[in-house]
Amino acid sequence: MAAWQMEDIQRKLAMLNYPRANAPAQSLLFAGMERYALLEWLFFRLLGDKSPFSQQTPQGDAMDRDEETSRIQYLAEIAKFLGITTTIDTEAIQVSCSVPSILNISILGRGSYEDRTEMLRLIVDLVEASIYADNPEWSIDEQIAKDIQLIDSIAEKQAQIFSEECKLFPADVQIQSIYPLPDVSELETKLSEQSKILLNLQQKVDDLASKVISTP
Repeated sequence: MAAWQMEDIQRKLAMLNYPRANAPAQSLLFAGMERYALLEWLFFRLLGDKSPFSQQTPQGDAMDRDEETSRIQYLAEIAKFLGITTTIDTEAIQVSCSVPSILNISILGRGSYEDRTEMLRLIVDLVEASIYADNPEWSIDEQIAKDIQLIDSIAEKQAQIFSEECKLFPADVQIQSIYPLPDVSELETKLSEQSKILLNLQQKVDDLASKVISTP
């Protein structure tokens, strides 16, 4: 399965015009210059023209330890900037992505062959999505416009989508609204105000009741 997936990844890399798409799969998945060069190439396709990072061009086919450490750190910072990792995770650059919700990776971050393949597939798919529209007849701008329209539509109907009537989620799953919760002190102030209003109304009701009773 992983071997077939890697073939598909390399086919997509060739379609994206990556110059080393036919490099051995092992060299693209495991720590080394080939992997770092691929990640940098993919990252800069995602960053676009307004990248805050400058692309590095290593000299020769080998790096000493300091150069490799520097490059790993640099790629980890880009991955964090892109949101691929939640922290500047140098281990993710060398092995696999440490995103527990997506991949099953040990606590040391030592991803299996399948994990590494899945990590690379996710990044390649992101690059492909940023370059090609879902429908060949659409431009990228049209694709983005349709995606935004879909998101807006979902946002407008959020209350309905997450309502109990729709029953989209099991009863034991609690859905927290995206709207910010009010401050506790603000709630206490409003409660105090409503309590005063209620007390005032209660006094008026009591006054009226006493007048009715005293009237012959």
